[in-house]
Amino acid sequence: MAFSTTHEPRILITAGPTLEPLDPVRGILNSSSGKMGLALAQASTRRGLPTSVLLGPVEPAVRQEFLEVAEVEDYASSRDLQGLLTAEWPKHDVLFMASAVSDLRPVEVARSKLPRKNLTLQLEPVPDLLANLARQMPDHGIRIGFALEEQSRLLARAREKLCAKQCHAIAANPLCTIDSNMVSGVWMTAESEVPFEQMAKSAYAEELLNRATRLWSAPSG
Repeated sequence: MAFSTTHEPRILITAGPTLEPLDPVRGILNSSSGKMGLALAQASTRRGLPTSVLLGPVEPAVRQEFLEVAEVEDYASSRDLQGLLTAEWPKHDVLFMASAVSDLRPVEVARSKLPRKNLTLQLEPVPDLLANLARQMPDHGIRIGFALEEQSRLLARAREKLCAKQCHAIAANPLCTIDSNMVSGVWMTAESEVPFEQMAKSAYAEELLNRATRLWSAPSG
């Protein structure tokens, strides 16, 4: 859906991993440096757009870079992020869901530190946070998802995610993107697939921002 607008788009970016707690001191951590989200925040701020970031547990130096360019709210677990999205998404116009949300989390969190011994953990699927936003607020804003997959499965998985998450576009990247300053990939919408040659992550972020804001500002029709 396209949107007729009278103000600059307000940008919301999720970035970094989730930490799903096992006990008070341990957890399941996804691998994510937050650099893609940081590049998006820097590109958005350079353009003068109001920019907010929901930030997972990244390295302190990376967090400091975020604080220099955007309003930041911290989360740890997928539950934390879900609560922040529910509160913040209605205040924004374009969402880049660049965080690496865990697919699974423990059914129960131990109240005290687990002993060092063989354990069997019961895990449950984490709700699809982006799909939930689409169901809750289907006509609000532009939602951009990300797909990080093996090169051989990249396009197929991006198509699946575009449909399942009901977002307006997917930025699909191969696994080598993780913690790299260079990136290639595909911008996928229901109408088209646009491949990108390898480029600096900063240039890639500018390209994604350009395409997302064009979706937001296109005349409705």
